[in-house]
Amino acid sequence: MRYWKVFIVGVLLLISPGLVFAGQRIKRGRSSEIKAEKILDNILFGFKLDDYNIYARDFDPALKISGARTKFYHVNRYINRVLGSYVTREYMGSLRKGDIIIVLWKGIFDKSEEDVLIKLVMQKKNSRYYVTGLLLQ
Repeated sequence: MRYWKVFIVGVLLLISPGLVFAGQRIKRGRSSEIKAEKILDNILFGFKLDDYNIYARDFDPALKISGARTKFYHVNRYINRVLGSYVTREYMGSLRKGDIIIVLWKGIFDKSEEDVLIKLVMQKKNSRYYVTGLLLQ
C-alpha cells in the first residue's frame, strides 16, 4: 500500500511526555469534538488557500517557531501533489488523556485511491484548545 508512509504536516507533532492511550476507551465529548471540527476546517481551508495564517490559527505557540511558515508551503505542495485536494471526511472517534484529546477522521482526497487517516491532537490550555499535532496517514 503506497500510503503507509506517514505525512507529517507542517511543524506538526509536539509529543507530550507520558502521552499513552493504551487501554483508553473511545468517548464522545460534544464541545471538544465540535471545536475539533472547526479547527480542522480552518487547517484544511488554509491548505486549500495555501495560507499559513489560516492553517496555523489554532496551533500551540510552540509550533509557530522559526521556519514553520516555509515548511508549511513545502508540505502543502507535497500533499497537493500526492493526495490532491481535500474532498470530505468521516468522524471515527476520539481519545482523551487529561487535557489532551486526539480526534480521528477518515478523509478522502481527490488524487488518492485510498482513505487517509486524519489525526488531530489538541491540548486544552487556559480553557482553549490548541493544536499540538496533526498527522495525515
